[in-house]
Amino acid sequence: MTTLISKAKRVTATNQHYQLSIDQAKNRAYITIIGFWRSPQEVATYVQDLDKALTQLRAKFTLLTDLRSMKTHPKEVQQLHLEAQQLLLSKGLLQTAEVYESSFIQFQTSTLSKESKMPLKQFTSIEMAEEYLDSFFVN
Repeated sequence: MTTLISKAKRVTATNQHYQLSIDQAKNRAYITIIGFWRSPQEVATYVQDLDKALTQLRAKFTLLTDLRSMKTHPKEVQQLHLEAQQLLLSKGLLQTAEVYESSFIQFQTSTLSKESKMPLKQFTSIEMAEEYLDSFFVN
């Protein structure tokens, strides 16, 4: 699997279920969701790790979420995603770009984002998502 890490990005948390990184120059967070999360307990530190990463960004940050290797998640895990989205919004999220391959994932995540009111645009390539978020770049 190709990850989103370049020289400007710094990994803040990584395990078999997710990778979090930041690019302070772009004021951007990156989340890669990996595989199937059976329960919230399986990713017990996800929201805490995300909160810690976000302390390194300024308000009006952007988010690129790579969901290309994500599998659909059960209801209990969807609640965890909602909690993470609410955290992102409370920390000053300006815009999210999600990259997906599966239409099931596209539907699941767009439904969650509507519920949390997280600004979202979905893409099928990392390059298109990066280009879109770069248009929001605030120095």
